[in-house]
Amino acid sequence: MPSSPRSPLRTMLTTLGLAALLAAASIALAQRTSVLLVLDASGSMYLKLADGQYRIAAAKDALSTFVSRLPDADDLDVGLRIYGANVGALDAGACDDSELVVPVAGFDRAMLLRTIRETQAKGATPIARSLELAADDLRGAQGRAIIVLVTDGAESCGGDVRGAVEQLARTGIEVDLRIIGFDLSPAASQSFEGLGTFENTTSAVELAAALGRAVDVVAFDDSYAVTVTLARDGEPAVDGARVWFVDAVAGDVSEFSHGGDGVFTGALPAGTYRAEVADAYAATPLVIGGLTILADAENAFAFDLALATEVSLTVEPSDPYAGDNVLVRFEGAPGSAGSWVTIVPRDSVDDLFLAWGFVDDADGGIVLRTPDEAAVLEARFHITLPEGGSLVIGRSAAFMSVESGVVIFAPALVGIGETFDVLWEGANHPDDYLTIVAADAPEGTWTSFAYAGQEAPVALVAPAEPGRFEVRYVSAQSGLTLASTPVLVVEVEANVTAPAEVAAESEFAVAWQGPDNASDYVTIVPAGAAEGTWLSYAYTSGGAPAILTAPSEPGAYEVRYVLGQGDRTLARSAITVR
Repeated sequence: MPSSPRSPLRTMLTTLGLAALLAAASIALAQRTSVLLVLDASGSMYLKLADGQYRIAAAKDALSTFVSRLPDADDLDVGLRIYGANVGALDAGACDDSELVVPVAGFDRAMLLRTIRETQAKGATPIARSLELAADDLRGAQGRAIIVLVTDGAESCGGDVRGAVEQLARTGIEVDLRIIGFDLSPAASQSFEGLGTFENTTSAVELAAALGRAVDVVAFDDSYAVTVTLARDGEPAVDGARVWFVDAVAGDVSEFSHGGDGVFTGALPAGTYRAEVADAYAATPLVIGGLTILADAENAFAFDLALATEVSLTVEPSDPYAGDNVLVRFEGAPGSAGSWVTIVPRDSVDDLFLAWGFVDDADGGIVLRTPDEAAVLEARFHITLPEGGSLVIGRSAAFMSVESGVVIFAPALVGIGETFDVLWEGANHPDDYLTIVAADAPEGTWTSFAYAGQEAPVALVAPAEPGRFEVRYVSAQSGLTLASTPVLVVEVEANVTAPAEVAAESEFAVAWQGPDNASDYVTIVPAGAAEGTWLSYAYTSGGAPAILTAPSEPGAYEVRYVLGQGDRTLARSAITVR
């Protein structure tokens, strides 16, 4: 049976709260408004919120509800840019993975809803790059221009977000920047201080309300007639059935009235819902997810209680590591476009889909990745319904993913800039990676890294500064650390010995001692030059002594032994060029 409805008071307060924040009636806008929604689809969106919802699912529900409640006004333009959806976080091009998927030209509600629903989380967080591109997205915008950035993390590509915002202001486009954090850490929240209008949210309800505040246009807030027609064996289902609609964001439950001949009626605000149909002849309710109620639509749905097709699903292996790939085989599918397969926790609602893939054959297989947390799972086969939403018509037997069991073997002590080997046991997903970071670094931090799919051992390079670090095995899917081991990085000794004086443009020998790490080098630079400066140089891998060429300009210089990792000077010796 569907979950029991909330108390009338709680339902009323939740509904009124969202309504107040999303405005009160549908009227024309005071001026032309152009809205660019920028959605985070980075891998960390696979993490869960405190209420147990997956971030990506909650964000898509909130954004879909927001889009469904916007007025269909001639003076409203709404576009959508998504980052992190196409390229893995550490793959080439990850920091350029920002795509305008719906242009800021008019308001194509259907395209926005479909694109939001089909978005998968995958990659990095190139916020600065997305804001730079937003200038082109909004070029030619008239009246009020708004950028609404929804992100669950800080910039991960080294971009200058503050600089990008300042550059946006210099383009001549007057933009109202609204940044909505989604379960941000304190450090990530701090990175957005002073940039536009910022607020952090921790649930789908809070996110939907924040979106309403950010755009601040008058939204649909009435309830609209909804009809559901049920059939059993081709005839109207006259008895033995009940119908509920559950708000995908607020969780409010509305039971429909049976008016006879299998037709059930109700009234709902615009938004995203799932329908639950209790059938006296079935052991479990029929659940139809991803339904959208709109102000300008018929909102009529028809469901067949006697499923014409039931797809058989099997999963191999049946005891995978959490976060590993499995093969899902299916038989007896409709063989039509718009079907897909997903793997989700067995106790999750039917409209949840995480890792998923389209299929259009009657029989076949698809490789999918399990969630990163050990859980009882099942594979589900969805079909898209003509009237909107999707229906599960096949489920695998329950199977259990097990903790990754990753164990890392790395040296307990390494020198700064040293290349060292790392071994591990347990999970070995090709896109996962190993990296060395500060012991207290937040999730998602990486420096030197190597993909787990390579043949073990893999080589990492120690940081240029001493301190307490750790090697982490990180899931590429969510950015979660699945295992770690401590590594102490220590200083190393180095020295260089050069002549006190050399003639301009002459060659001279430099004796050196040091760690001789890959990419370490000896160079001559002006005395007091900034770290990373170099003129004539020689890699230490070429042996000692190193042969350098003096600059053409006379003056005070110094010869340096420089660590290749971080261009840090370990030793120096004064030299005069005559």
